Amino acid sequence: MPDLAVSEEFVESMESPVVQPERNVGRIIARNTAFGLASQVVLKIIGFLFNVLVINRLGDSSFGQYSIVLSWATLFAVLGDLGIAQFYTREIARNRDRASEWFWDVVVLRFCLAILASAVTTGGAIVFGYSTEIVIAIGLYTSTYYLQALLQPLVSIIEGNERIDITSVFSIVAQVVFMGSGAIFLFLGGSFVWLVVASLITIPLLIIMSIWVIRKNKLSPPAFQLKLALWKMLVRGGLPFAMIQVSLSFAFQSDNIFLSKYGYSDQQVGWYSAAYSLMLTASVMIGSFNRAILPSLAREHEKNPDSIVPWYYRSVKALAFIGMPVAVGGMLLSDKLIGFLYPEYPPASIAFAILIWYIPMHLYTAFSGNLTTSIKKESSAAWIFLGEGLVNVALNFVLIPPFGVVGASFATLLTEVFGSALFYVLFRRTFGPGLNFKKTSRLAFSALLMGVVVFLLRDLGLGLGVLIAIGAAFYLMLVWLTRAFSQSELEVFKALFQRVRLRLLPS
Repeated sequence: MPDLAVSEEFVESMESPVVQPERNVGRIIARNTAFGLASQVVLKIIGFLFNVLVINRLGDSSFGQYSIVLSWATLFAVLGDLGIAQFYTREIARNRDRASEWFWDVVVLRFCLAILASAVTTGGAIVFGYSTEIVIAIGLYTSTYYLQALLQPLVSIIEGNERIDITSVFSIVAQVVFMGSGAIFLFLGGSFVWLVVASLITIPLLIIMSIWVIRKNKLSPPAFQLKLALWKMLVRGGLPFAMIQVSLSFAFQSDNIFLSKYGYSDQQVGWYSAAYSLMLTASVMIGSFNRAILPSLAREHEKNPDSIVPWYYRSVKALAFIGMPVAVGGMLLSDKLIGFLYPEYPPASIAFAILIWYIPMHLYTAFSGNLTTSIKKESSAAWIFLGEGLVNVALNFVLIPPFGVVGASFATLLTEVFGSALFYVLFRRTFGPGLNFKKTSRLAFSALLMGVVVFLLRDLGLGLGVLIAIGAAFYLMLVWLTRAFSQSELEVFKALFQRVRLRLLPS
């Protein structure tokens, strides 16, 4: 069974050294993607069930308040990190000795930054005029900044050694603990504030698990010592990543804040959050793939920069293959999807029909952002994401007051279109032409024809699952008939699929 296979892999990884004598970048990425994808599928399933419980117990108004808390706290969380964790992970991937050399400096520096972040986050919420209950929840949430000061450097050591599979298992454990404790609090009549309390419970557990894995693999950092001269270098190296985090926070989280401050109700914020959450769920695969490629391609780029170019071309085409039919089908079936998953939020279907087009753009920008980190072009990515953040804020100012949730949805979509165009220009200059738009357009044509079929069948009384299955089968048939992929591309994808399958379902 898949769950048992994951457990065996996890146990084996605890008992064997992290550093392997032979590297196969495709095999490593496949392994990490497989575990990441499996964990994300499990998380999305239990997450959906938990969201149903949260919505039923809290109601759309309280759920909107909870969304505001998460958006506000996430917006300022970057102050507690300044991009140092991501910079640390990338540098470990390039040189594993830095895991021990920099560890305590990263931890203490982040703890100092957590003090600043918690003060700004809570104080800002008070100045912004949020209710007492929301301010209390935000204040509780900021205590995670201090725990993350230790947890994230530990996770960086594991992921910098290309063991995303281990941290993927951690993610499942954390979510199960959070949802279990959160469900208990809700059944006991707790408000959304208690969901924030539930999130605090998971971090100490993850810290203990991370320390155990690191010691088991003999990656423990040295005795406590600080080299303050490193701090300037850590901050300087992390700043591009911090700029990226700030920009993405504005792009992803400011919508709820703008909606609440322009007089739209907590209920309407809840509708938008439901549509947005479902849209992000649909992009589950890219998160797993992105985390898998960062350390592996960073190490490959250190040895042979030219080896990265084929990964870019093939990955972008694969992402287009996934994203286009999801956008077309999701738009046409938005009312049915929302009605099935969130029957309490029927107005969310309008927002989802718009937001679903964000997915093919987001697949590309998310992949591009991680790729720039691997090839040490994070400064260029920082400026692109900064542009996205500014564009998103400007669009929210213009579109949300008159159009509300619909305006927020279009602001999100147009922001990602803008970012995609900038990343395309960046990689065109870096790698040159090679995406083969003639064949990529065949994917778009296949998705369009699939949409026609789904549209003609959607009102015939067929079930949602049947419609999705028919659309997927028709799309795959058209992709095959139009020969959108070359034989060499098919061979590469087939080999990668086989590696992922063997990781998930070993014989």
